[in-house]
Amino acid sequence: MIRGVIFDLDGVILSTDDFHYQAWKKLADRLKIPFDREKNNRLRGVSRMASLDIVLEGYTFSEEEKLAFAEEKK
Repeated sequence: MIRGVIFDLDGVILSTDDFHYQAWKKLADRLKIPFDREKNNRLRGVSRMASLDIVLEGYTFSEEEKLAFAEEKK
């Protein structure tokens, strides 16, 4: 008999901030785009695509490239 269920919303039970930072940093480094923890703080509570737009600020990429970057970040 199941007596309870725990649903973990991202970061509620386990802090995932550093894992997300590392993933965005890896992508930014590969693209030679500056990315630091200060910029990363702007990504809190933001969707993956909106986060990607913040990471890529000042740089132009096609929608296809952006979708590939978002998939790579997973």
